[in-house]
Amino acid sequence: MLLIMSSDQSLCHWSMYHVAPVLFNKSYSHTLLFLILCRKANIFVSFLVDIALGLLLISWLYRENRISKLADTLVPVADHVAKELQELLEWLMGAPAGLKMNRALDQVLGRFFLYHIHLWISYIHLMSPFIERILWYVGLSACLGLTFALSILSDIVALLTFHIYCFYVYGARLYCLKIYGLSSLWRLFRGKKWNVLRQRVDSCSYDLDQLFIGTLLFTILLFLLPTTALYYLVFTLLRLVVVLFQGVIHLSVDFINSFPLFAIVLRICRPYRLAEGVKFNVLCQEPGTPLHLMMEINPLKCSSVLQCYRMPTYSCSPKDSWAALCKKLFVGELIYPWKQKTAKTD
Repeated sequence: MLLIMSSDQSLCHWSMYHVAPVLFNKSYSHTLLFLILCRKANIFVSFLVDIALGLLLISWLYRENRISKLADTLVPVADHVAKELQELLEWLMGAPAGLKMNRALDQVLGRFFLYHIHLWISYIHLMSPFIERILWYVGLSACLGLTFALSILSDIVALLTFHIYCFYVYGARLYCLKIYGLSSLWRLFRGKKWNVLRQRVDSCSYDLDQLFIGTLLFTILLFLLPTTALYYLVFTLLRLVVVLFQGVIHLSVDFINSFPLFAIVLRICRPYRLAEGVKFNVLCQEPGTPLHLMMEINPLKCSSVLQCYRMPTYSCSPKDSWAALCKKLFVGELIYPWKQKTAKTD
């Protein structure tokens, strides 16, 4: 765009004072309308891409009888995982890594978890005749979009690893109980107690019988803690592997739903439609002649396009910081990475 600047300053001042606010209001309304339309176009294009990817998944699954092959592979894989867990528990019931564990508690925990594995294997074999039919109907759900199929896949993974989740909950609850018991008894030795009403630690005087019982309980919990901590550590690592896999699925769903594909294509094909600003280049600057300027549009950067036009979604990233997450793991609190507790209001 070529601009010619004259020497009539009064006309320029009048135009800037009276016309500029009107142009600014119109340009702002046009920009806001374009932003709304562009976001709606992003939603529509993301929906079409989601449906197209889902149809491609259906065509791949129902070609060459892949559903039956997947169903025949799923049961042996579940049996193999259960046998690996059984061997891991038998290793823990012995002397893992040369560690000397509490024999009685080790046997009780090992047999308890082995019983759950036997129940899980029986459940898998009971459901094996219906797995192919279940997968067939689950594959049809991809016609609603790839994100819908990925969400169902995440639920299937949660169901197939439900025994690992149960092991993690059992170990975490038992470990958390001992940690809080040891912390309470440690305050008893120092003449302290936790004030529930004031939410603080206050001084307290204990008699001899209370100190004697506290010493016995502290000794028992302290010597039983390594055995419980080992089971808790193993099952927590298994649980984190499952959570990591589900996190990848949730990130994929979030990426498909929020990626501004229409805005990116518009930025590549017609960059002047997404402008970051303008710049002026001097073409001719001679004394006694009008000033000639060339106005050029600066296209919006791709990173700015992603930041401005990305659709808001339910984020699946963990809301706790790494320090809070490590603290929860250390004290044995249950971790729900994508579950947010809503604050209660009176």
